[in-house]
Amino acid sequence: MRTIEFRPRASVDLDGILVYIALTLKSPQAARNTADAIFAAIERAAELPELGQPFFDEDLDHQGYRRVLVKRYWIYYTYDAHTLTVRRVFHTMQDTDCYGFELLDD
Repeated sequence: MRTIEFRPRASVDLDGILVYIALTLKSPQAARNTADAIFAAIERAAELPELGQPFFDEDLDHQGYRRVLVKRYWIYYTYDAHTLTVRRVFHTMQDTDCYGFELLDD
């Protein structure tokens, strides 16, 4: 199976999501369930990365970005023969243009 890596922005995205659910929404159990679902989807993607939906953006199209939907969150990733790299995690209501995919490797 591929090694799973998180880019720094993806880690920040995920931490923000889980803190928001646990503290702002006051639902620690929902945060745990969301984390479990996201990590399970990432592990599945590491096994079969082609199952993720290709993500087309004029600046990123050539780089092989894919995404998978988990609950209300898009997980954006790239992969090669040895590694699946989680690039960003966004809520479906977030405007990805506003957040800019130029931040994928920050």
